[in-house]
Amino acid sequence: MKKIFLALSLLPIICFAQDHVSEFWKIDFWRSNQVINAQSTEFYLTHAEDKEKNTLYGNSIIFQKDGTFVSQYRADCGYDCFPSSKGTFKKIDDNHIHLRINSFEQHGEIRICPPIDDHTQRDLGIFKIEPTKEGYHLIKSPLSNSNP
Repeated sequence: MKKIFLALSLLPIICFAQDHVSEFWKIDFWRSNQVINAQSTEFYLTHAEDKEKNTLYGNSIIFQKDGTFVSQYRADCGYDCFPSSKGTFKKIDDNHIHLRINSFEQHGEIRICPPIDDHTQRDLGIFKIEPTKEGYHLIKSPLSNSNP
């Protein structure tokens, strides 16, 4: 009887966590702690409000409906390094996403910003989507060794 009570008491928590992850798939524009690159093994995403989409400075990621993404850095001035990447994503299940980079570029007006124009396709692997208080934490999964 105790096991049944325990299972029933945990059910709302488990269901809430699943609903929270499924919200990830309903949002396309995110603030990020970094631009996705070939060395990315984890990153954090927070929801960008609609009014911020055109004025967002810093790192962002846009997951487009056609299965592509754009990850970029923007600043309010032009005197900075501006990395960006483009690639594809695939929903594995509600809790996992598979990422591939098709290109990584960097440009800027300052000398310490070497220009990069790399169109080497890279399979980043599968990332687990974990809810946080502020948004989501994407962590490279051990499942990344498989190639869907």
